[in-house]
Amino acid sequence: MLPARPRLPALAPRLPGNSPPVVERPSVKEHTEQEWAARKDLIEKLYIGDNRKLNEIMAIMETKYGFAATKRAYRKSPVDTVASTPTSTSSSSAESKQEDDDVEEVPRTPASTVNGLDLVPNPQFKPLADLELVLNGVLSWSSGKLETYRIASDPMSKYLATPNQPPIQDSRTMYRTFELVFDLWSYGKGDLAGMAARKGFYVLEFVLTEDHPDLLWHILDTIYDMIDRGHLQLLGMFIRHALVLARSRFPETHPLVRILQQLLKCDYQTEDGRQFICYLLRQAWLRNVDLLAEHIKTSAPQEFWLYEQLIWDGRTRLRRNNGLANRREIMYEGLENLGHHDEPIVYYDDNLEKLRVDALMLEFTQMDLDDKEKAEQMALDLLDITQYGPGTLSNARFHAYARKMLARICESKQDWDQVEENLKYAIHMREAAHGTSTNLRVIRDMWVLAAYYQKVGKIDDALQVAQDAITRAQQYLHDIPG
Repeated sequence: MLPARPRLPALAPRLPGNSPPVVERPSVKEHTEQEWAARKDLIEKLYIGDNRKLNEIMAIMETKYGFAATKRAYRKSPVDTVASTPTSTSSSSAESKQEDDDVEEVPRTPASTVNGLDLVPNPQFKPLADLELVLNGVLSWSSGKLETYRIASDPMSKYLATPNQPPIQDSRTMYRTFELVFDLWSYGKGDLAGMAARKGFYVLEFVLTEDHPDLLWHILDTIYDMIDRGHLQLLGMFIRHALVLARSRFPETHPLVRILQQLLKCDYQTEDGRQFICYLLRQAWLRNVDLLAEHIKTSAPQEFWLYEQLIWDGRTRLRRNNGLANRREIMYEGLENLGHHDEPIVYYDDNLEKLRVDALMLEFTQMDLDDKEKAEQMALDLLDITQYGPGTLSNARFHAYARKMLARICESKQDWDQVEENLKYAIHMREAAHGTSTNLRVIRDMWVLAAYYQKVGKIDDALQVAQDAITRAQQYLHDIPG
């Protein structure tokens, strides 16, 4: 019998009920050809030099230069360069379907989502202007981390080398905990989903104690998923709580605080508003891809996090289809250079560095380049290295990863027996790596196996594996503090 649903405490103060006064905006009017001509060079610089979208150009021209005009006016203007600028449309719907036919996706019985976001609409919110503020905040965050974040042993090294004791302050743990919320909810386990949400908020407090480059992106991943999946009440609590915690640890000028402030003001009540926010976050990520990909040319061996953001973490709903295939040569060169360095790097496992690079190259080859033949050989090589190695925890973890990648390839060949064998073996090796059957990654892999069984019509097997995963999730959540 499942435990009674815990009551979540008020994790952040409600916004004041009285709305602030509306700030005067520049009036939209018809501009003469002379007025357009006077601003032509500036608009062309934003469009061509800075690669801005039309909605961004409109926001900058209105907020910074007092030049307010409608989208229609821009398209009819004498400034030819913006006449064909694409409009702002959300691409999230198409992207969210990318992995529907992939064994990693977890198709489940549909369940109704929570409706209604407990946020007070802010009449001062101007979508185009605030788009610019969020994008600038993300750019400040990424630029700052590229300039200052150089360490001998990054958190991911410790996480990979000690998978049986994942650090609670690692932002991936927070993101995967909220993934568990969505999975449990989709199976109709609202009580357990509530417990998982409570644990996610608890982990968030530790995550914000470490100003790691991944921190912002896993927070934005979580926000995007909550919007995309329709968990709007949870989203309201998450943004408010994250903002309260961020303000207690960082100054008001910190990029994370500013980004959360702007996201708090967005329109989550309408479909157009939610699509706009998803579009906003996608644009922020794509700009980050451009920035990091350019930096890869001169990256140091310690900057594994840079590649992991682009490659391993590039499979979240927010970050799919990021165009890395167009940077094939640069990415391969950068990955190969990771294994060659003069400065000593502290690792918890002598074999970890090679496994890490091999896995990144495999992920990039299979998931970004879609070179299945080359990826299959890489996966088999990774299996050989980890199967006959010294038997460390990291060996078991990367062996499980190679098995899952092989399962994808076998599925494309419709070799169903091998898909099943590889997925089962992946779970077994995950359990060995994490030292427990209730780790988040073990549970996630079980959802994948259940999805495979459902896909090929083995319904009884799918139900049995899914129920096993739910039982393990219940055990994982039993020690929530408070």
